[in-house]
Amino acid sequence: MPDPSSPARPRYRGKLIAILVGVFLFYAASPYYSVWRFGKAIRAHDMPALTARIDFESVRGSLKKQIRDHFLGALNEKQKERLTEFFRTSVNDPLDQLLDAYITPEGISALISNPGPIKNATSISSLPSLDLAAKQIAWSRFKNAFFTGPGDFAVDHQDIKLRFRFTGAGWKLHALDLQLPPAKK
Repeated sequence: MPDPSSPARPRYRGKLIAILVGVFLFYAASPYYSVWRFGKAIRAHDMPALTARIDFESVRGSLKKQIRDHFLGALNEKQKERLTEFFRTSVNDPLDQLLDAYITPEGISALISNPGPIKNATSISSLPSLDLAAKQIAWSRFKNAFFTGPGDFAVDHQDIKLRFRFTGAGWKLHALDLQLPPAKK
């Protein structure tokens, strides 16, 4: 005697597979859409929208680590020890004060549009203040956009990488990889 429940099983599997494929395609397309929205917020100078798409603490930490590692790499061991001790005992870390100007929606926008001044600085004291004047970002200079992990997405732009991370609310900029050249001793 034929089983009346067997025809329902393949339809159920087909629907489940279609739903899983749809969720996967939505997830795979979502960072591209988020990057487009990020760029649209920058182009429109919509700072509240840009603020919603940036994890400021994470960006601050990534920039601070890159700048410190780059410039400390150029020092000899004794200089490194003295500078590290100064940073540790200083109430107001000078690098934190400098980064305060960079870690704003306007500062990040300016840094993305022109990373040259930071990349060409020769010491922490020579790091320039940002020109926060509105500049157009050359969107044609975006080279690649790709997943670096299940919850991480990167975009290459003008020799820097914008790294986005998936949060429960969507994709947010969590790091700017300046790809600083090796420090010269």
